[in-house]
Amino acid sequence: MNIEKRERSSSDAPDSPDRCRPRPAQFRSGRDQLVRGIVDAIADPTGPRAVLILGTGGTGLSTVLKQVRQEFGDDRTWFVAARPRHPHSALGNVLNNFRALTPNERSDRPSTVLAIDDAQWVDAGTLRRLTSMVRTSADTGLRCVCTVRVDVPASAHPHLVSELVDDRLVDVVWLRPLDETGLAALIGERSGAEPTAELVRHVGRLTRNRPKAVGIAIDALTAADGIRVVDLRTHLVRPDAVPTLRPQHRLLQELRGLGATKWSVAKAAAVLNPLGDAMPELVAEATGLPRTEVTDALHVLSANGIVRQVRDGGRWIFRLPLVQRILIGQTGPYERRRLAQVAVTAVWAGRAHCSDPDYLADQQACAGRMLDERRVKAELLAHARTSTRPGAGPGANAGVWLRVAAELSSDETERVRILWESAQLFADQGKTAEGLATLESLLNDLSTQPGCTPLLIDIHLAHISMLRATGNHAALNWLARGETWPWAPDPVVQAMTRAGASYALGQWQQVRELLDRMPRHQDPARRAEVFDSLAALWQGEPDRFTGHLSDPDQQGFPYTGALLTLGELTEAERMLARGGGRPEQLALADQAVLAARRGEFTRALALTRRCLAPGATSGADPSRVGMIQTAALILLARGQLRRASELVDRGHRGGRTALLHLLAVPQARAAMALGEHQQAEYILDQAFEDASDSDTVAGTDELWFAAAQLAATTGNRDRLDVCLRESEAVASKLGTNRAITHSLLVRACVDPRSGPAALHASRALGQPFELAMAIEHLVRAGTADPQLLREAYGSLGPVDALLVRARMRTLMREHNVAVPDRQAVVEENERLLAMLVAQGFGNQQISALLGVSRRSIESRMTRLFSRSGYRSRLELAMAMLRDRPESPVAVNAS
Repeated sequence: MNIEKRERSSSDAPDSPDRCRPRPAQFRSGRDQLVRGIVDAIADPTGPRAVLILGTGGTGLSTVLKQVRQEFGDDRTWFVAARPRHPHSALGNVLNNFRALTPNERSDRPSTVLAIDDAQWVDAGTLRRLTSMVRTSADTGLRCVCTVRVDVPASAHPHLVSELVDDRLVDVVWLRPLDETGLAALIGERSGAEPTAELVRHVGRLTRNRPKAVGIAIDALTAADGIRVVDLRTHLVRPDAVPTLRPQHRLLQELRGLGATKWSVAKAAAVLNPLGDAMPELVAEATGLPRTEVTDALHVLSANGIVRQVRDGGRWIFRLPLVQRILIGQTGPYERRRLAQVAVTAVWAGRAHCSDPDYLADQQACAGRMLDERRVKAELLAHARTSTRPGAGPGANAGVWLRVAAELSSDETERVRILWESAQLFADQGKTAEGLATLESLLNDLSTQPGCTPLLIDIHLAHISMLRATGNHAALNWLARGETWPWAPDPVVQAMTRAGASYALGQWQQVRELLDRMPRHQDPARRAEVFDSLAALWQGEPDRFTGHLSDPDQQGFPYTGALLTLGELTEAERMLARGGGRPEQLALADQAVLAARRGEFTRALALTRRCLAPGATSGADPSRVGMIQTAALILLARGQLRRASELVDRGHRGGRTALLHLLAVPQARAAMALGEHQQAEYILDQAFEDASDSDTVAGTDELWFAAAQLAATTGNRDRLDVCLRESEAVASKLGTNRAITHSLLVRACVDPRSGPAALHASRALGQPFELAMAIEHLVRAGTADPQLLREAYGSLGPVDALLVRARMRTLMREHNVAVPDRQAVVEENERLLAMLVAQGFGNQQISALLGVSRRSIESRMTRLFSRSGYRSRLELAMAMLRDRPESPVAVNAS
């Protein structure tokens, strides 16, 4: 144990990155208030002579003591870090040194603060000396601050408390675990982005809200690919991920440092702990250690804060579930299987019981053939199917249980059926890698089996979906070309597989040609019809598609998703209702587009983040592209241009894919808003070329509308005439209400008499944001009453469309339309201005975005700095990035 007069370490220095790095205000405020209270109490001559900070391990006792020491500085603080099983003469030396100070030396300096960390380890003799000095501290000027862990076996702190509290010489402060707000803030600090509520709950369960453990949890979950940042939010993507730490991590080093026996017992106890009172005996059985040695090891682990005994002679539990799960991940393959075998055998024999319904299935799946194979297979199948029933528990590992059950089956037909069930479950849970491996195993097994065409087609199409989700375009191209593969040579299977791969790549004409040549067997005919009708729709031949909308045999979610991507909200909702479906039954991407079309912007962004969070899905289907497009347009409307650009870039990462030209719409509109007209024209021309190359018509109506607005802005009448001609041709081909509306809006730029028809068509779409944008467009074109801007402006408030509302306010003033609620306008302007500054935009760019002069922006910036107290754009940007709620500028606008 080292004892020294306090010397400032590099991490304590004022210019240290750790000291200077801003911390979330929600986390700072609670702990800073506590530290401030302790400091004030110690500094008060009439205050307590000692402060005891009590808490359990991991609550931040040492951190709080460090902050108290920093407040008093070098000259006033003596520090001792007590340690278990070490002689405590060092503290005695400090007390001797303090007693040796002469009265003059004491009078020349302010009160001395003695800071003792982990005071529960102080021996009784030294404690009596310390107590005596605290009693006489009125004369000596000594003040004492101690941290005391109450969750370790120690006898010192009860005596210290009882002797001094009774005499009112000591204040006792309890350091509680973080509340949910503080926990979320700390997770955000460690992960670099605001956490979702699901992640906060998960980390809270793992760490019991202990600050010290939160950092370890985030590191471990990141290493296990259990969390991912999407659109400035940290998501929990794998709740079942086993937290992983690098071997050099301090926690693992300290546990290994206890000795090989304790390390083995700790790992075995982590696996067997759910078996309660039987755990020590089963650890002895699994490790081959004597029971007494296991008990001794558990007591050592308890002394080091890893486990604790509920009562004398009672069951042992881990203090933090996080440590238990990390230790499970440290077991070797055979070691893990052996522990699982011991656990299952004990439960089967009635020697142990577990209240967790999934625990036994997890251990059976792990042990596999080390147990009775027939019994394991039967129980895994039963539990997997029970856990996946509607209303049952989550069954996070049900896919694994099914896969192991399949491996244990001696019946090849049964094995195929179970593996297919497992692959479908993996797909539903977003576990792409596991699902892909299972499907490829199935395809190889079925290559020589005749008479399974319908099942083979289903498996092939699911395999294609997984390949698209992982962005494996090389494999998709290989399948689309029909090159030799090791799978079934059935021509129907080959045709459907090639058509499915071609559809995933957006090769609509090849899809139709393959299906036209395919023999129309009864089983795959419906699947072929879906692909054929959708491919024709994207090519601008909707007759076959629309013919199925009223056919109850052909209705389904693929058609609903297609309607949503095309912007046909009313028809999509009608079809969903006719089929008895609910929005939550749609794919996440379709749910997000549905919410966006309805004007539920916050929900649409949340669903988009959930869909993108798993990370393995770098490819895209039409619904996914539509989701990214609508989400990017929402972010753009809210003034979050950088986030919109990042989202579009994410959509492009998968390479060429279906309907990728839709992403040019938010890109071009962002360039137009910034006044970068040549860039916007280039983006749109490239999108038209991409659509033409893929023989795609769907979605080009949006491109022609954007191109017409750009032509009207730049005064390019020839380009405007082209836009009108082409938009009307697209509307004639597609026949959708939205395409017709876009053509009318383009015509309104040329013929003012089309304004009322365009406005009527926009209202009929039933989409609030589309209507507001149509009204703004028509007013700018001079074909609608400017008083309609009141309606449009009001509808944009609830969706927090800050940038669009700001631009609309400029338009309203130009037309002498009163803007309501001046105070709200000032607040919105400040929020938007601060948001744009935080994104790095200069005054000239902000001027273009808001449609006002540069001088006006300079004036607004001056007022913003004056009102907020920030002295520079950098300070303002940092405050926005920290999302400080106490800032005069409200910043949380997402």
